[in-house]
Amino acid sequence: MGGKAFTSGLTPLDTPRMPPELYYSLRDHCLCLLFPLYEEVATPIEAPSKTSYGDIDILVSQPKSSSKPPSTRIIAKNLSAIRIFTTPGSHTTSFALPYPNRSDAYVQVDVHLCPPETFHWQLFHQSHGDLWNLLGTTIRPFGLTANDAGLHLRIPEIEEFNRKRGMLLMTRQPDEVLDFLGLDPDVYAQPFESVEVMYEFVVACRFFRGESYTRDELRANDRKRMVQRDVYRRFVDEWLPANVTFVKTRPRETMPWLMREHMQEAALERWGKKEKFEIRIGEWRRERRELLGKQEGRQKRKDDALELEKYVGAWVNWLEGGGNVE
Repeated sequence: MGGKAFTSGLTPLDTPRMPPELYYSLRDHCLCLLFPLYEEVATPIEAPSKTSYGDIDILVSQPKSSSKPPSTRIIAKNLSAIRIFTTPGSHTTSFALPYPNRSDAYVQVDVHLCPPETFHWQLFHQSHGDLWNLLGTTIRPFGLTANDAGLHLRIPEIEEFNRKRGMLLMTRQPDEVLDFLGLDPDVYAQPFESVEVMYEFVVACRFFRGESYTRDELRANDRKRMVQRDVYRRFVDEWLPANVTFVKTRPRETMPWLMREHMQEAALERWGKKEKFEIRIGEWRRERRELLGKQEGRQKRKDDALELEKYVGAWVNWLEGGGNVE
């Protein structure tokens, strides 16, 4: 929510940004207050070089009471929150806590409930702020997409018509993904010292290609990020042009298989998903054949009906003309 969940409506609240020392103190305090309720409680690693914070994001999973998971009111009570904000269908609930030593000011805490199977992946994927926006642009040309459910391989034949069905899950194991991308998990596990160090980490990906970040190559979502995400824009417009030599001298993957179709085979082999890939393709092709057959059948019936209509019309005209043949 970016700290804006409570700033509108009939009775808006003031939720000023927090300096780092206050943010870290409140973050750790909130984590302690939620540990009695959930087995898994954590905050993603913060983005580098932030001088203030708009809210506190906390991921939770596996309620300790399986018979009666904690309600939002119980969570609010543990956090001493004065207001709750929820969106239907969302797994995130926002809580407004009193801002320390300031009257009529509040801190927004977003608590996101994760399924147990995706908790550690989501914690990994949400870390370092805009990092995965940048890495996403690197891996997308090779048919790979990382979202809150895991790393997926996009199947070209299917994604053209159905993006969701065209995505085949490869893994939710963070270290496996970093290894495949040629990135150091020990570096990832710690906050980056600066945005520039994070940029260098992105370029260290063995599949990084600077041409993917030219404005002509950017997709609609990337162009949107250029407007909304300053860290992304600075990487494209400022850092890359200023560091051409550094980028070119980085060790680079030069194997001839560095193409989308070869990457697909490498990913399927790495995670043993060849059989699932073939099943997905087979199901899709069968459905397409059946759909095409139905469309052809409908078209044939339509054509037959039109032909019959012409035939009947000709007979009617002949009869109305007296049935004579000159």
